[in-house]
Amino acid sequence: MSRIFLNLSMWLALLVMPVVGMAQAPDQILFNAQVLTVDEDFSIASAIAISGERILAVGSDQEILALANAQTEQTDLMGRTVIPGLIDNHLHYLRGTNFAAYEIPIHGVTSRQEVLDRISAKAEELGPGKWIFILGGWNEQQFADKAGGFTGEELDLAAPDNPVFIQKTYSAFYMNSLAVAEIGPALPEYYEGGSVIRVDNRTGRFVMAEALKHFPFAETDAERMDEVRAFNEYLNSMGVTTAYDVGYLDGSYDPVEALYEIDDLSVRVFYAARYWADSPRTSIAAAELLDREEPFQRDDRFGMFGIGEHVHGYLHDSTASDVPLADELYDAWTLIARSAAKNGWYINEHVMQDGTANRMMSIAEEISKDYPTRDLRWTLGHVDLIKKETVDRAKDLGWNITLANHTVKPRMEGKVSPPVRMIQDSGILWGMGSDGTIVATYNPFHTIWEYTAGKIFPDIVKYQPDEVITREEALIAHTRSNARILFMEEDLGTLEAGKYADLLVLDRDYLTVPIDDIRNVQPEMTMVGGRVVYQAN
Repeated sequence: MSRIFLNLSMWLALLVMPVVGMAQAPDQILFNAQVLTVDEDFSIASAIAISGERILAVGSDQEILALANAQTEQTDLMGRTVIPGLIDNHLHYLRGTNFAAYEIPIHGVTSRQEVLDRISAKAEELGPGKWIFILGGWNEQQFADKAGGFTGEELDLAAPDNPVFIQKTYSAFYMNSLAVAEIGPALPEYYEGGSVIRVDNRTGRFVMAEALKHFPFAETDAERMDEVRAFNEYLNSMGVTTAYDVGYLDGSYDPVEALYEIDDLSVRVFYAARYWADSPRTSIAAAELLDREEPFQRDDRFGMFGIGEHVHGYLHDSTASDVPLADELYDAWTLIARSAAKNGWYINEHVMQDGTANRMMSIAEEISKDYPTRDLRWTLGHVDLIKKETVDRAKDLGWNITLANHTVKPRMEGKVSPPVRMIQDSGILWGMGSDGTIVATYNPFHTIWEYTAGKIFPDIVKYQPDEVITREEALIAHTRSNARILFMEEDLGTLEAGKYADLLVLDRDYLTVPIDDIRNVQPEMTMVGGRVVYQAN
């Protein structure tokens, strides 16, 4: 585990926070813009003054430009829209860093042939022998020229000298001949159909996690740091400025911490401890960790806090089955939840079924008689099949909800899944993330589009018009609400004086762009702590 971080910087910053109207001159000013502050009033300004890492003032061009001196850098944004940096509260970050240099995103691709062409281009870029990956954020129905998965033969033609691995879901993926030769025999319970591998998931094991063990990832510290940089740059290009890894089991955070120590992290990175609680041994280990460690081991840029999803183990509930969790898994969760409540730990739990959410809340109610949990901001993630009365109950307990985009899952059996409009109308605090990798794209604007347009692809409708939310509500969920869920509302989530200058300059007007075009919104510039970390060509 990374060393313990003293959580003092937030409070020290507040003591020296600039006040609008002081004589202090800003280092830079962005003006002639449409600044969506996403404050409580969703107010719109035209200019921002920045001093160091933080926002000095927000207001009209006249007000803000009057603060400048001869040294102030002034940037005319020519009417472009500015929004707060987007916070991904449900990202499998460390896993993403493993693949960043070798991954091809295809979430917006509607041509099957284009995917194959991208594989060929990636093979040429990387050179022979290097792995090529496509992970998450796609659906076999998205290709207009020919729907369906990929055959080993066509993958061999696209990249004859590179192993190719295409993830479909947690339990199915496609590989070419070289990939089959390298890792196929090592995977559990697989059968072969030509060179297409589909892994049997009867064991209930997460097959992707098993497959990860066999990929030849970078071995040196320098290589791993380069992979982390590449992933951060990718996130920055899509507007992500803060990421929360909801539970890491995919390696060490040492290379991320190494970049943090040399001030080379372009994303604020936080992560949760994670333990499989499917046995007495692992659940006891998790509870002992919570008793032993401090619940917040981070500053405002990097570190660990909370315990993440799947604390109830491999047999988690899902939308594919209404079979309830076994009693022994609830026993494990009770042990962990009691230790978390006693020691002030945040929990972000994976919950699909309504019954699972209610039983966990019943356990929490009993625990709260000894150790109140209301102020710990415990969070239910996913909640695909949650009911209104359960959301109301969670709200009454002080719990939150996080939703992610699942591009592999269309509307389920006519059910509204997840019921985002109902959740929004309930008044519960809820936020938005990606759940990348595997089942979703990393692109936050695709997530926003899914919940505002009601689609997972242009021709695949997931929500009816009365089931979606507005673009303003979606932006709040991805910024201000996420900041609060992550205990960072004093520093992040809105564009207000005193907060960090984490912001995006967009290539189009977020408020007026056609609803189906929201998924295509891109940052022209991404800024983290007053520093430009991405600039479009």
